[in-house]
Amino acid sequence: MDLDIKESGAVCVLKLKGRLTSGEAVSQFETAFQQTLASGHIFLVLDLEALPYIDSSGIGSVVNALRQANKLGGTVKLINPSSFVSKTFKMVGILPLFGVYDSETDAVAACGA
Repeated sequence: MDLDIKESGAVCVLKLKGRLTSGEAVSQFETAFQQTLASGHIFLVLDLEALPYIDSSGIGSVVNALRQANKLGGTVKLINPSSFVSKTFKMVGILPLFGVYDSETDAVAACGA
């Protein structure tokens, strides 16, 4: 999996490319969002447009990011989740926990940072 990270103020946009599955991909994502939160970027915007597949470990990792951001007073927003990711999040009942946006601009604005 590839991960592009763009930090600005209290917001960090993470663009995930490839499959978010147990093992190296989830470890890489966990490390990235924990470092981001630790450095004061408590609003995470996950661009999931180029993420065709996520497994249960990936879902757990995204929920973990939300839980940790919420603890710090932040949140997690999603941009353009692929249809598979969107359906999967709906199926496990977590889609309503996140704001879902069509553009990075809208998602960042919704963070209110």
